[in-house]
Amino acid sequence: MNEQGNRSKQKSGWTGRHAVIGFGLFFFAIFAANGIMVFYALSTFDGVETDNAYRKGRAYNHVLEAEAAQAALGWTVTLDVTADTGGGKDGHQVQATAIFKDLDGEPLDLERVELSFWRPTAEGMDTSTAMRMHTSGIYEADITLAEAGNWIARITTTAPNGTPFLQEKRVLITPTP
Repeated sequence: MNEQGNRSKQKSGWTGRHAVIGFGLFFFAIFAANGIMVFYALSTFDGVETDNAYRKGRAYNHVLEAEAAQAALGWTVTLDVTADTGGGKDGHQVQATAIFKDLDGEPLDLERVELSFWRPTAEGMDTSTAMRMHTSGIYEADITLAEAGNWIARITTTAPNGTPFLQEKRVLITPTP
């Protein structure tokens, strides 16, 4: 009878073997979950948005100097972008008008004004064109954009003293119904 009593005690409840197996399964689940997360972390977006970020960061003082030189010009630029209501497989026709004024509010006659549109979310759709002078200080351009959506319009030119000028404006081209 004593043997049967010992056997029934050994079969009931948690034993050392159950505890070791339980701990092993628990830690296996933790390591498996961590392994899956590490795999997806390494195989997806690497976090680098800018190539050579360290060099560009060290050269940021040059960017600040260029911005100060541009601000010293005192120019104001008004960019108006209108899109046709068409669109389709040929893209969206966009008309852009830029009005350049100097510090005194007088129109600026510049040698070359460049307009470019680029998508912040997709590569390969960027486009640019030279703006033509409509009247003194007013420049116009017609450009075709591949898709509707968010675009960044960038105007670049050079002042007569050689100072580069850059202005950006976020533009929403609405899709046609």
